[in-house]
Amino acid sequence: MARHRAHSGADAPKEPHSVSLKVLRLSRPSLSYQYPLPAANTKISDKASLNFPSINVDTQFILTPNLTLPPTFGSAYVGETFACTLCANNELADDTSRVITSVRIVAEMQTPSQVSSLDLEPSDTNANDGLQKGQSLQKIVRFDLKEEGNHILAVSVSYTETLIGNDFQAASGRVRTFRKLYQFVAQPCLSVRTKSSELAPLEVDNKSLGPYGKTRLLRFALEAQLENVGDGAVVIKQTRLNPKAPFKAISLNWDLERPDQAETSPPILNPRDVLQVAFLVEQEEGQQEGLEALQKDLRRDGRAVLGQLSIEWRSSMGDKGFLTTGNLLTRKRA
Repeated sequence: MARHRAHSGADAPKEPHSVSLKVLRLSRPSLSYQYPLPAANTKISDKASLNFPSINVDTQFILTPNLTLPPTFGSAYVGETFACTLCANNELADDTSRVITSVRIVAEMQTPSQVSSLDLEPSDTNANDGLQKGQSLQKIVRFDLKEEGNHILAVSVSYTETLIGNDFQAASGRVRTFRKLYQFVAQPCLSVRTKSSELAPLEVDNKSLGPYGKTRLLRFALEAQLENVGDGAVVIKQTRLNPKAPFKAISLNWDLERPDQAETSPPILNPRDVLQVAFLVEQEEGQQEGLEALQKDLRRDGRAVLGQLSIEWRSSMGDKGFLTTGNLLTRKRA
């Protein structure tokens, strides 16, 4: 888990708690690497440097079919789902006469803009029947990362500690609680830069204005550069422009449907790679919704709102990512 930032509780620090808390991030494994020796006249076997030697080994390929667990916390990216497991462990010694019951875990996430209470999986958050010595209560937390910057996972643990007398009856009991904070940074995985250009308007017949009446429909070209600023490769599954009325959007990218084109695989972006995407944005003929607001924006600011760009991706091991930009505007008219 990330660096342990602080520790506080209602009990005095001189007396250790009977329950400990472990927080571990849930991440997908990655393919293990190997570093084969070059073929040469040597007495050293070409399998000597392999992580998992076997009969059928490709000594020219650096990736193995074996998976390895993440060695560190790793990076947390905006648009992905952060997940971790919370483990409350009974640390009582075998010869003690105390018992632990009513263990409860509560978690919240502090983002740069707000504090959100987190749901725990499974939903039952109380161990009323007691936590036996050496046992643990485990809960899973999931949180969609939507902001850049520092995030703090705050976890509170409360439990009842009961002293059992010689007659096997409860002699005394007390409720104890403590709270721990864990900090990590959410950083962007994709950097998005956009540019819009106004095209020549499309003139269509307007029957309400007579046989020679024409309506000029606005048209724009929207370009976007997607740069992978993360640590690993990603697959761009979809880029979609959600237009604002009265506009409609046509994708000019790999997913463009053409009868003479075979299905194209989604592009792969390695770290620092840049992908250029484009959309044709046209005013819909006869669309009245949003028309008045568009005309008002053009008169006041000389700019129009085209819509929002949505991007979906997956990491090399299948982690999902999703990003939606703010409203994209046209250039200001001179």
